Amino acid sequence: MDLDDFILPAAMVITSMPILVCAVLVARGNLHLVNGLDAQRLRDPDAVAARIARLLALTAMAMLFAALGYYWANGDNGRVTGVTFALLVAVNGLAVLLIRAVAAARRSYRDPDDGQRKRPR
Repeated sequence: MDLDDFILPAAMVITSMPILVCAVLVARGNLHLVNGLDAQRLRDPDAVAARIARLLALTAMAMLFAALGYYWANGDNGRVTGVTFALLVAVNGLAVLLIRAVAAARRSYRDPDDGQRKRPR
């Protein structure tokens, strides 16, 4: 095995790190990083943050497993194609779930004045 066999797995590991960082930041409550979600307008911001962080972490894990798969493939075109197909299915499936989770969070927004409106007497 020479250095060229490590380039693709190393690239997958390096590109999965920003997703892991985002997952940690979102899990800590920084929902504004996800398409500008406003945590104050969500009914349960902790549940939304946990779900989105979980999906981001799963995406990073899929990429890390793909790095292991590329290392295992060792340049064999059939194996590389199989790992690439599995990576595409996993990451795109998780992306669809992530988009749906963000859309559901936006649909559950409260009005900014919920419970704070004063009625004229």
